[in-house]
Amino acid sequence: MKSQLIFSVCCFLFFFLWKEATCQQIIKGQSKPITVNITPTLKKDTATTSLTLKTDVQLYKNEKKTALVIGNSSYKTGPLKNAVNDALDMAATLSEKGFKVILKQNASRTDMRDAIREFADEINGGGVGLFYYSGHGLQVDGINYLVPIDANIEMRAEVAEECISAATVLRVMEYSNNRINIIILDACRNSPFRSFSRSEEKGITRMDPPKGAKQGSIIAFATAPGDVASDGDGRNGLYTSKLLKYIDTPGLTLEEVFKRVRTEVSLQSDGRQIPWENNSLTGDFFFIYN
Repeated sequence: MKSQLIFSVCCFLFFFLWKEATCQQIIKGQSKPITVNITPTLKKDTATTSLTLKTDVQLYKNEKKTALVIGNSSYKTGPLKNAVNDALDMAATLSEKGFKVILKQNASRTDMRDAIREFADEINGGGVGLFYYSGHGLQVDGINYLVPIDANIEMRAEVAEECISAATVLRVMEYSNNRINIIILDACRNSPFRSFSRSEEKGITRMDPPKGAKQGSIIAFATAPGDVASDGDGRNGLYTSKLLKYIDTPGLTLEEVFKRVRTEVSLQSDGRQIPWENNSLTGDFFFIYN
């Protein structure tokens, strides 16, 4: 009996030790490091912690760019000192930046219409379209007009037939295939036609940017609606002098150019002239990328 008891205890101990060893092996086997490849699924509400944007530098260097630049100074009534200088310098600067420039100086109404038609033909091919005007501008009944040098205006009713509606240029740009449209109006000087101009119609009024461009449009004014801009004491008007400076500054987006111009013009004029823009941009444009 005693020998059987000893044999039973030994068998029990052997079975217990074997079981524990087996369990340890199972545990070790199940505890091996596992390599798991996780492929994230992007959802609309996934928070992005880092983003790398690749800028298409070649786009800004190589895309087609067309500008119509008009400067009118030699008015019989209210001649301007710097408007033609502004247009000449703007044309030269834009040409250096790769724009094909259509330039008109001291343009008659016929000259301006012909230039707008030529511009329309050029921008039908797409790219970037830019219109710059320096000269007299006026508003009548909420409509803005650009004044040719041969305008002969004695009555309000004559403005529409003697001048060029700014909306004509906007419509031309709306019908284009451009990626971006840019309109710059340094046309807020005092109206020389005081015989019919009312005080509430100083300068030019608010305009919305043209529609249709693939990445939006911007319309920039030398000063706020209803205010007047300085013709300048030097070669250029105050607004255009700052615009030329920042067009020549590398790395600025279009909106940054206008923001810096507004800051400097406002400071230099002690707040009397504050440029403004109205835009629908969804894309960028650089006059000089780097």
